[in-house]
Amino acid sequence: MDASGTPALIPGQLLLSLVGPLRLRCDGREIRLRSRKARAVLGYLALSESGEESRERLVGLLWSESSEKRARDALRQVLHELRESLEEAGFQGLRTDRLSVALAPGSISTDVHAMLRAVEAGMAPGLLLDTAELGEAVLQGLDDLDPAFRVWLLTTRQALLDRLTRSLEPAMRRADLPVEARQNLARAMLRLDPTHEEACRILMRCLAEAGDTSAALRVYNALFNLLDAEFDTEPTSATLKLLAEIKLGRLEPSAAAPGASPPQPQSAARIALLVEPFQLNGVPPDQQHLTQGFRHDLMACLVRFREWFVADGYALPPAEQIGHRVSARYRIRTTAYRAGEGIRLTMILAEESGIWVWTESADLTLDGWYEMQSRIVRHIAVSLNLQISAARLNRLAAEPDVSLAAFDQWLRGQAMILRFSAQDWARAEALFSECIAQTPQFSPPYSGLVQMDNAVHIVHPGVRRERAREVRSLERARRAVQLDPMDSRAQLCLGWSLAMCNQHAQADVHMRLARDLNQYDSWTLISTALFHSFRGQHDAAAKLAGLALDATLQPSATHWAYQVSIAYLRGDDEAALEACDLAQDRIHTLPAWRAASLARLGRRDEAVAAAQRFLRGIRGNWHGTTEPDDAEITRWLLHLYPMRNPAEWNRLRDGVAMAGLPVAGLRHGDW
Repeated sequence: MDASGTPALIPGQLLLSLVGPLRLRCDGREIRLRSRKARAVLGYLALSESGEESRERLVGLLWSESSEKRARDALRQVLHELRESLEEAGFQGLRTDRLSVALAPGSISTDVHAMLRAVEAGMAPGLLLDTAELGEAVLQGLDDLDPAFRVWLLTTRQALLDRLTRSLEPAMRRADLPVEARQNLARAMLRLDPTHEEACRILMRCLAEAGDTSAALRVYNALFNLLDAEFDTEPTSATLKLLAEIKLGRLEPSAAAPGASPPQPQSAARIALLVEPFQLNGVPPDQQHLTQGFRHDLMACLVRFREWFVADGYALPPAEQIGHRVSARYRIRTTAYRAGEGIRLTMILAEESGIWVWTESADLTLDGWYEMQSRIVRHIAVSLNLQISAARLNRLAAEPDVSLAAFDQWLRGQAMILRFSAQDWARAEALFSECIAQTPQFSPPYSGLVQMDNAVHIVHPGVRRERAREVRSLERARRAVQLDPMDSRAQLCLGWSLAMCNQHAQADVHMRLARDLNQYDSWTLISTALFHSFRGQHDAAAKLAGLALDATLQPSATHWAYQVSIAYLRGDDEAALEACDLAQDRIHTLPAWRAASLARLGRRDEAVAAAQRFLRGIRGNWHGTTEPDDAEITRWLLHLYPMRNPAEWNRLRDGVAMAGLPVAGLRHGDW
């Protein structure tokens, strides 16, 4: 197919229609596949970047709740049917071997890729203009095949919409294009997102300049009614100003000069947005979890937008460190104070120079929690002259349908587990369990319990991994994902639970889904990077670790602690030491990793000193039932991490052994 969507009749090429139910033709002949999972495999390969995937991942996507043997047998049967049907029709581009399945490069053409090429070339293809709810139409009818495949499909559809949006936005702004072309591009954008106000304004202006004022007003009315009915908000001041100009007949034509060149690509620099810790004035201790939780949730929402960097703390890094990455610097300063029996927040968005850009005061209540969050993000975006549509904001800040009491219990539990004390953890576990008992359809408390189960043996030295706990964690994680498959935190928790149960292939599916759902969050990126490191996929781990650094202006000490393990396991001992210095012993196992790095670099005396410091620190914080002698502490250290291959585990074991820790009799997987 060419950029306009016309099929390219290349002999032997497979033509795939992915919008709507999957359809395929080869040399003019329609091919029918009996198995829905065969169609899913083909659609998945067609939409993947490389056109190739491992059998392991296909098994995890389409048989995520089956045993590995049963899933592999089922995949083998599906591939047999697929290969047989395609070859009978004359298509020879499907390649399978013992480890992977692939489509030969250039062997297929799809309507989705033709649509993308057209939009990236500055055109609005008919398929996009004519298709309502495009996101739901891609691979229509395959949503219910498997929970993991459903989440992949939902995230892939959203990624497609985001990619189309990124191409449509600059194209529809081009003043050098004919008015009709800009109209079509704006209409295409509104097809994808009816609340996209900039597209609405462009279309209104084009129609008014062409003399069709009534059509321009109809476009505005459609936007107003949609925002009012579905999002309980109104158009922004920029849209209202344009409306007034059109009604008064004062709209100046915006014709481009003949031969005008399209605008140059904008810089990749982004706004830096510092969210300072809230100042608490008279907020009682039993309500402070509300302010902490609201700040955490607000930052989690802000970090999902590619328009800005979100930083945590009291100051941004010096301009010389981040100047090339940052276009402007702002801070959000919030004061929380007691107002009667409740809490009132006063928020100020200011330039770093101190000039106020926006301010708002509002009561912090559980029943208005997400409405307030959405309003704040929207106002920040408008104040910074950024385009964030109501539909997009609503998607990223959706309000859960739970009781206020259950929501409050979850917030209290989250605040407690961040303190990492044994007493607080026990209370947090009780709060999450009570929350589940009261509201069993609420996903976050399940994820909270999973986080505790997966980390308790790391946070509390001497506590050992237990198979029963790992199985329980996996059950809870599956439930969290079942209740909210679009929650990246739930997907991340399930990925780690599967890894702890040594199901690394299925874990990979959910790690990728977590990353796709929250691709601008440095925490999600560094956590999935560590998983790939433990799996022995060091190139992938290094790439994600780099992306995690790119996604933040101020990596936390915990972030650097993860970088320590990633660098050490790939064999970069110097980088591991540098990360250790930046991590500042945030995690009490870091001195052992430092000792191993020093030992491998031949710095024997420093390595021994670091190893002894590790032993002293763990011995003073021991929670185990056995005596914390050197051998027991070392055994605890080497059983902590779900490393798939002996090679990575042996590298850690041998490194700490060179630093003087006793490792005799310890073997990979022996716990």
